[in-house]
Amino acid sequence: MTKPSTTTERFSLQKSGNNVKTRTMHGMAAVLSAVGILTATASQVSAAEATQTSTKQIDPAATPAAYVNYLRHSHEDGAADALKKFRHLTRTEQAKFIGYLHDPALLKSFLNKAAEQGSGPSARSQNTSNTTSLRNGDVTIGQESTISGISTAAARPLPSGNHTVTYTTYVKYLGIKVIKLSLWENFHSNGRDITKVNYADAAKRNITGVISISKGTPKKVLSNWRWCPRGGRCTSGHNADASVVWEGGVLIRGSNWQFDKEQWMRVNIYGELENCSLRNV
Repeated sequence: MTKPSTTTERFSLQKSGNNVKTRTMHGMAAVLSAVGILTATASQVSAAEATQTSTKQIDPAATPAAYVNYLRHSHEDGAADALKKFRHLTRTEQAKFIGYLHDPALLKSFLNKAAEQGSGPSARSQNTSNTTSLRNGDVTIGQESTISGISTAAARPLPSGNHTVTYTTYVKYLGIKVIKLSLWENFHSNGRDITKVNYADAAKRNITGVISISKGTPKKVLSNWRWCPRGGRCTSGHNADASVVWEGGVLIRGSNWQFDKEQWMRVNIYGELENCSLRNV
């Protein structure tokens, strides 16, 4: 009678042991599953954080501190000078400046205003300019022209020799010139007329941090002009023309767009910038 009882007890113990093992295996599986979920969740969080970090890193002008760091490491023309001026702004002004950098309306105003300026300032004096102010004077859109080696061109043709005229359009935020597009050409005068355009070139300043601008190949042309007054004798001569195409890309506050602008200038024998523009290609 004892043996059956012992056998039953052993069977019960073995069954109980199997149940313990089964529960243990289920428990381990649940733990492993939970670990897997936590690992996947952690990976997703890390990926999300990485995406957010990457997004922030795309904008080097996201904050005043980020913009200072951008200027410190920038190789753009004028970056060092801009860094000094930016650091002298108050915290309120710095925040306003960053806001201007991220305002697409201001960039469009600059491009549109440069296109509207059409007839350029006279180059009869060595340095001439005209400006337009926006945002209570915080933003300045300007245009300049210079002629090298001549302090006063006077009302007569340029003397015999080579001369260079530069046409520049720019925009300033709180006194800091953030974009400047310059085009110049060198030409030869025989004292009566322009006989040759020697070369043309262009350069830029772009310290916005949120706009990319690339330069095309500058072009030069010796253009003709002819004027025949009614009942009078016709006169003719040549102008020096130059042009360059600027290609830009903008990513501001989710607004992603591109622009292609041709900067063009025409100079006469007096060294005057007769006409200039920054228009859509």
